[in-house]
Amino acid sequence: MTFVTQMRAAGMSIENLRRYIELFDAQEDNTKEQKSLLQEQLSVMEEKRDDLQAAIDHLNYKLNHFYDHMETTEEELRELERQHADKVAQEPTEDSDESNNAY
Repeated sequence: MTFVTQMRAAGMSIENLRRYIELFDAQEDNTKEQKSLLQEQLSVMEEKRDDLQAAIDHLNYKLNHFYDHMETTEEELRELERQHADKVAQEPTEDSDESNNAY
């Protein structure tokens, strides 16, 4: 029962569990097929583990560098605001255009 519980928790399909149990309970020797089914499940679980580890590593990196990224982003935003303010200050206003046209 422990095996079934562990394999279900690890994502093994009910179909594959049934197949494995049928093979295990069968009278004929089908150890190669049993082993193949278990090897296939191990490969699936290792791939999931690797994907999960990559996600964990990425989150750890983001958490460990969280304030570095925030400071960089905030500085970039301040620079964009300065550039925008400079651009607005250099643009002629409507009032100055109208006064030039009046003469």
